Amino acid sequence: MQAFLSENPMPIRPAKGKKFETHVRVVVVGGGAAGLTAALAARDGGADVIVLERDHTPRGSTSMSQGNICAAGTKSQRDYGVKDSGAIFAADIMALTKGQTDARLARAFADASGPTIDWLVEKHAIPLALDTDWGARLGHSRSRIHAVPSKTGTELINALVNACERAGVDIVTDARVVDLYADAEQRIKGVRFVRPDGSADDVGCDALILACCGFGANRAMVKKYIPEMADALYHGHEGNEGDGIQWGMNLGAAVADMTAFQGLGALADPHRVLIHYNLVLQGGIIVNVKGKRFADESKDISGMGRRVTAQPRHVAWFIYDKKRHDFCTKYVEYQEAMDVGAIREAKSTAELARIAKLPVDVLRRTLSDVVGRQTGKIKTKDPLGRDFRQDDPLEGPPWYTVRVCGALFHTQGGLVIDEHAQVCRPDGARLPNLFAAGGTARSTSGPSDWGYIPAAGLFTATTQGRLAGEAATRLTRSSAARAAE
Repeated sequence: MQAFLSENPMPIRPAKGKKFETHVRVVVVGGGAAGLTAALAARDGGADVIVLERDHTPRGSTSMSQGNICAAGTKSQRDYGVKDSGAIFAADIMALTKGQTDARLARAFADASGPTIDWLVEKHAIPLALDTDWGARLGHSRSRIHAVPSKTGTELINALVNACERAGVDIVTDARVVDLYADAEQRIKGVRFVRPDGSADDVGCDALILACCGFGANRAMVKKYIPEMADALYHGHEGNEGDGIQWGMNLGAAVADMTAFQGLGALADPHRVLIHYNLVLQGGIIVNVKGKRFADESKDISGMGRRVTAQPRHVAWFIYDKKRHDFCTKYVEYQEAMDVGAIREAKSTAELARIAKLPVDVLRRTLSDVVGRQTGKIKTKDPLGRDFRQDDPLEGPPWYTVRVCGALFHTQGGLVIDEHAQVCRPDGARLPNLFAAGGTARSTSGPSDWGYIPAAGLFTATTQGRLAGEAATRLTRSSAARAAE
């Protein structure tokens, strides 16, 4: 565990003598997937709960994502004949992170992931189902990525908001939390939030759940903890300023894996539309401005952000054929990319080279080499390590292409939590009534970008959120029982 002092401290105010205008058992800061899932779990446990969201409408990083959630042992998996478990999922996490994440927590969260998806589907009518398009790739040994029908984060966040409204969760928007109030034992007694007009409200609570995302939008924190991404394009929510992490540190919490992040190597340039990676997983390739491949595109989806950024002019080109193009037209973001002109069609390899300003001779050799490996005509191992034998061969022209750039999407380090999402001190002791989930909490990605397993962001958001909501409710129920004695 690591302990850092915040350079831009978020105030922790003394609670002694403080009177709160209202009181609820559980306060949740942040209205993304983590916060809303936590609120649903707390409400299911019988707690009155309020969600304080700084934006005019809940959206956060969830709305900017593809809405994918990896989970093991779900009923949807079983319906498709996929045999999976928390143990298998946890083993995949440990393998991808090279053993550099907390094995106990990886197993605890992996075990809880399947029941979380089933609970969201059955109890709260969130229309999640296994997305078989992803298959078992990029670190997943089983097909376990789940999504809503549109495969967008916008639909997911809207479904969660509707579920909260049905459950009786109070969601207060345009409410930016600015102060936490704690007693001498660092027990949170309440919070203060301000509205756009400058008015403020104080809310007392028995437990606090911090679900206000990571620190990708805080350039000072990025420079300090992830210096290699200090100058990278940031394609995340502007509210990810690290408030929750800084509050936790100022309360004496430990943090870990602050150098970890989720990168993107598939952001249309200059359109800033996310390009679905199934274009590559289904057999497409990525080349730089020299017309050459520079990595095994089928591995380390997060690390491709750093690799694309390292290329000449900091850009690359996705290249694929009509079959892959047609396959991806079902994705909303791909349709958006088409609408803004990010997707270009070429009737010949020469035209493709002109569109992308690539050396045509080099491009021809690259495409010939790839197709040769896909068809088995070239028997030697790909120098970059990709196994093309599982792909349907590319069949251009016509060719399709889109220019992409690398970006920082989401930080993965944060407050150290236990298996119930309760925040811990550097010595392992728990803070009395503070919980964290999603981007505010340490993920399971290890210390860098290469340990990020696809759909891990919403896996930890929803799983940790549910665990936090349940544990916070148990704690407040016990506190109320003791007070009544």
